[in-house]
Amino acid sequence: MPRTPKTPNQQDLLETKLSEITALIKELSPQARVEISFERYEDEDAHIRVYPPPSVDIGEAAGIERTMGERCNDVLLETGLFIVGAVRD
Repeated sequence: MPRTPKTPNQQDLLETKLSEITALIKELSPQARVEISFERYEDEDAHIRVYPPPSVDIGEAAGIERTMGERCNDVLLETGLFIVGAVRD
């Protein structure tokens, strides 16, 4: 079932939350590349893909993904916005 388009206020809130999550990622890994997309597969509002630099080991990458995932969950509970985040190589 297609979702209704976001209202301007919802879109602003989504952009604000994406900016907050991006800032969090940059605090954890300043050299990471962050990509945001608004693809919809089911009921997602946005996707964040993080590409850490090659110098980041698996444990650090897992920490980034865990922290980002926790923040995405908090955003979902606070606002109802479903943001999916993943760390890629």
